[in-house]
Amino acid sequence: MLDENRSEQAIIIIDMINNIAHPNGENYASATKEIIPLVQGELKYFRERMQPVIFCNTKKNSLFNQQIIHELSPHPQEVLLLKKSFNAFFETNLLKVLHENRVKSLTIVGVFTHESILRTVASALDHGFSVVVPETCTCSKTPEDQEAALLCINRWLSQSA
Repeated sequence: MLDENRSEQAIIIIDMINNIAHPNGENYASATKEIIPLVQGELKYFRERMQPVIFCNTKKNSLFNQQIIHELSPHPQEVLLLKKSFNAFFETNLLKVLHENRVKSLTIVGVFTHESILRTVASALDHGFSVVVPETCTCSKTPEDQEAALLCINRWLSQSA
């Protein structure tokens, strides 16, 4: 739980797992190597302020593939959720975790912008959260997918402000 003097912000890191972000992963996306240092920066920011860190990962067929990449290794107090779909809220206890920690604002980073990030942002907005998506901390399978997803997300965020 958050202390009284802590922020109502949390970071959600989506699918930064070996399957996608490690060169030996089955579905390695080379664009992840560009965002890893930037995601590390966001993660450091939240950890230094003792704000909630939540990893939401797609369950994969092997332990190696579903593990979070070494560069972002979770701390013991951080939340790890396995998701069944692109939307990190769908059939997980993410909403419960956020409510228990009195979170009102989310920073959402990770992969893939046109899949999990897009659907999680939509769901977060539907649940009444304020959302920030640092564009340099997300990537998609193609530049076209990235551009289209960010256009949509930015429209939603400007309408919800």
